[in-house]
Amino acid sequence: EMRCPLAGSSGINAEYGGSKMCECLKDCFKACAKIVLIIVNVIALVAALALIAVGIYTIVAGDSVIPETGFDLNTIAYVLIVIGVLLLLVAGFGCFGACTGKHGLLNVYLFMVGVIVALLVACLIYGFVKRSEVEDSVTTYIENSFEEVKNYTTATADQFSVVNGIQAIVECCGTTGPSYWDWGDEVPASCCSNYTASMATDVSARCDLSDSFETGCLEETESLVSMVLLGIIIVVCVIIVFQLACMILACCSKKEYEEVA
Repeated sequence: EMRCPLAGSSGINAEYGGSKMCECLKDCFKACAKIVLIIVNVIALVAALALIAVGIYTIVAGDSVIPETGFDLNTIAYVLIVIGVLLLLVAGFGCFGACTGKHGLLNVYLFMVGVIVALLVACLIYGFVKRSEVEDSVTTYIENSFEEVKNYTTATADQFSVVNGIQAIVECCGTTGPSYWDWGDEVPASCCSNYTASMATDVSARCDLSDSFETGCLEETESLVSMVLLGIIIVVCVIIVFQLACMILACCSKKEYEEVA
């Protein structure tokens, strides 16, 4: 057991005391690294279980509590479950490796975190390179969906869901404003505040032009998509820094057990 010498202790010269103090500080840092690593991975375990729970709940009851937006909720739910399971696996190795000091567990944890960091860096680079293309693709898809719904004889149920979902969530009407629809004194029901999810695919659902939202959807959704993409990039950067910190903590934890052994 390492004991820190008291400053000014008799019989201990300054050089020896300084050396022992440095060793003591190193030991304290390694012990703190182990504790922090355990806490971080326990939080990650809880987050993983939460993601899995949300994914399962979305599959079971998502249609009844989430407004129709044209997105496949089951696909999103399965992605959440997969991410949750992977996070549970990684956090499990990190937590038990830090608790038990098993180098095998910590090595697997370091390898898995290293792979995650490499994948995130690749995704980050891809996001920077393809950001404008993604924004253009989303804009084109929205414009086409609105145009098809405007001439609703050729629109699909999914296109109605997308348009109604955008207008209801963003609180906008048409790509450029209510006049876009050119349906006389009426606009789609999703242009008004009394819209309900049950109207998502109802071609005949209308509301009065005078009650509709004034803002056009295209400008609003372009801003929203840009903000979402920027938010994703920021989150990925934060996760990368966090994972690198976890790798450093795991290395320090390994070093502590090596020195104890």
